[in-house]
Order: sequence, then C-alpha cells, then structure tokens
Amino acid sequence: MLLSLSSVTLVGCFGTKNSSKNTGTNIGGTVVKTVATVVGLILLSKLLKNVLNTIGGSTAFDSVSKNKGFMANVNEDTKLNSFANNDFTKTALQLLVADHYQIPLTTVTKNFSSLNTLGDLSTFIGENASARSLSEIK
Repeated sequence: MLLSLSSVTLVGCFGTKNSSKNTGTNIGGTVVKTVATVVGLILLSKLLKNVLNTIGGSTAFDSVSKNKGFMANVNEDTKLNSFANNDFTKTALQLLVADHYQIPLTTVTKNFSSLNTLGDLSTFIGENASARSLSEIK
C-alpha cells in the first residue's frame, strides 16, 4: 500500500517537471538525454530505437523501413514530416503511437502538431505512455 502511494506521488511529481534533462554524458558529440517516465528514467536513445522498431514494423511505413539510407541517418533530430509527410502517414503514425504505447488517441491527436522531430515524439511517448508499455523498453 505504501509503495503504491509513493508511486502515485512520484508520478504526480514527474508530471509537473520538464521530463527531458541533460545527463552531461557526451557520446560521439551527442549529449545523451534521459526521459523521466512513470517507470523511471529511460535513455532517449532507447525510446527512439523502440519507436523506430515500432514504425518499421508497420506496413504504413514499409517504404521508409526499407530505405537503408534513410534508416542509417535517423536520429532524434529527424523531422517527422520526412517520413510522415501526408495525411495518411500522419494519421497512421498517430494510431500506431496510441495503440503501441497505450496512449489515448485524443491525447496523441491533440499534441501531434507540436511534435516536430523523432526526439519530440520519443519524449512525448515517455511522458504519456502506459507504465506497462514503458516497462517493456527498460
């Protein structure tokens, strides 16, 4: 019971703070960031990799996942409109994120226009995904 109460308190605290923070670790010239989630801190790179695997497994993004040049250069600064560039793919991405990460579709659609990069999307997922789906990433 006490553990449950502590978890709820921590979730409330994470909701009011900026969830992306710089850990100060520099790997290959890129600063590694962590995302505070319901299940703890997850490296943004792990979230990003999971998002890419999720997108790559979708038939809506089959041409993107088969484009080796594109996939080799994908990083947290990759613009969402570089692969979700029409209404169909934007909607498919929203549905995929909502379903795979158990985020209410209304939350995804309401916030989607403010997400510009894969890093933004990964951070959004870290902040809004269910604890169950995030615990599978850790």
